[in-house]
Amino acid sequence: MSNFWEQQAKKYGSDVKAVNFDPVSEELEVGIIKKMIGENEVVCDLGCGNGLTLLEIAKDREKSTFYGMDFIADMISSANQLKEKAGLNNLSFSQADASSEALADDIGIKFDKVITKRLLINLKGDKKYNAIKSIYNMLKPGGTYIMVECFLEPLQAINEIRGLLDLEEIKVKDFNEYLSLETMQKVEELFSIEEKIDFQSLYYFISRVFNAFLSDGNPSYDAEINMLAADLIKKGVNPVSGYSPEVIYVLKKKG
Repeated sequence: MSNFWEQQAKKYGSDVKAVNFDPVSEELEVGIIKKMIGENEVVCDLGCGNGLTLLEIAKDREKSTFYGMDFIADMISSANQLKEKAGLNNLSFSQADASSEALADDIGIKFDKVITKRLLINLKGDKKYNAIKSIYNMLKPGGTYIMVECFLEPLQAINEIRGLLDLEEIKVKDFNEYLSLETMQKVEELFSIEEKIDFQSLYYFISRVFNAFLSDGNPSYDAEINMLAADLIKKGVNPVSGYSPEVIYVLKKKG
């Protein structure tokens, strides 16, 4: 897994493509996360990649403090370069292993909120659950975990529709392990679910079905039909659900 993201970091540097194959989806999710962060909070983006999400939020939340952590050294290097260029003083970036059982103790900071964006899907087996436990231990009592992760069940639903149009099945990449309802049962041992946000089913349905079918095998993320779907979501229109693997869960620490 790390080899792939090391290559992405070297190839794309500070570009959004280093952390997300789909820049339209990235813009939608960052817009929602930003609304969840207030002033005077201490926030961690665990698995921050090249830091673009925190940079976008930190510039609008000057009274909050932000920490970005990622396993890939070149990602952190790009994040620090972007930080210096932006001249922001309310955030810092450092290298860390999210699956380390000692992570919370090593950091020595308690956070109001922890964000992960496709971090857990890049961890397999016990490493995934170690990270969930670390996030729990990193949070203050009653702290919030903003979990942006991909799930198997919506992917299966979209693939069923693609099959009706003889479109190729979208497969989970070898270095990923999507979450499932079983995973959420483990999560709920430590966190209570405050909200589930299926924020981009319209976009995912349009881009992975209609655009895929109409593009003669060469779909583009910035196709006009995709941008129209994304614009409608920004205006509060999202009439379908259950078709986007990527979902946001707002979780509250128990205990």
